[in-house]
Amino acid sequence: SGGGLATAASLNALLRPAWVQFPDYEDYSFAPPSERGTAGGEPPDRVREQLLADRQALRTDAQGAATAKVALPDAVRALKVPAEVVAEVSFDDPNGERQTVGRSVTLWPSAVVVGIRARSWLAQGGRVPVQMVVLDTAGKPLRGQALEVRARLSQVISTRKRIVGGFYAYDNRTEVKELGSLCAGASDDRGQLACEANLDSAGQVELIVSAKDAAGRIAEAATG
Repeated sequence: SGGGLATAASLNALLRPAWVQFPDYEDYSFAPPSERGTAGGEPPDRVREQLLADRQALRTDAQGAATAKVALPDAVRALKVPAEVVAEVSFDDPNGERQTVGRSVTLWPSAVVVGIRARSWLAQGGRVPVQMVVLDTAGKPLRGQALEVRARLSQVISTRKRIVGGFYAYDNRTEVKELGSLCAGASDDRGQLACEANLDSAGQVELIVSAKDAAGRIAEAATG
């Protein structure tokens, strides 16, 4: 009849990386900068998929309500990228049919979200038009927000070594060089800031925009 139903239920919850995109800014990249882990492991500020609750038993009251707590890993507090908690509740309806309802909640590392876009540029460098946008977590533009773009260069270094039998093998390693700040300024009424970045380094260059919220928490996005 549409009223509450007292019944047994179970909860599943999963922590996973969040894919950030806003309908009005589809041509911007909100992806985090590329990171490298230590000793071949996961970067410490990245989120990995993790089960938080596996068929955790619930019992609803006469109004059909139930409350459950899901413990988040301590590492979530140190995250620099958005994460997502997906929760599903399964229960039997009055007809004995198994039903499942769910929703997801985004965990933001900062109260601001930044995006970046840049026109294609040649590997040998040059002046690159860059546009940035800063939003709140609901996708609303923020005016007067300080933004900065920096760059870093990735180069693959190959070393040839002789092995058994007179053959040669190659060891490849990637070196990352910070190129420093390229431009900075404050966002306009549309939450946007445009500038031209001067790139004079050959190789794979990543452009990274960053901003801080009122609490000093950093948001970053990258393209390249």
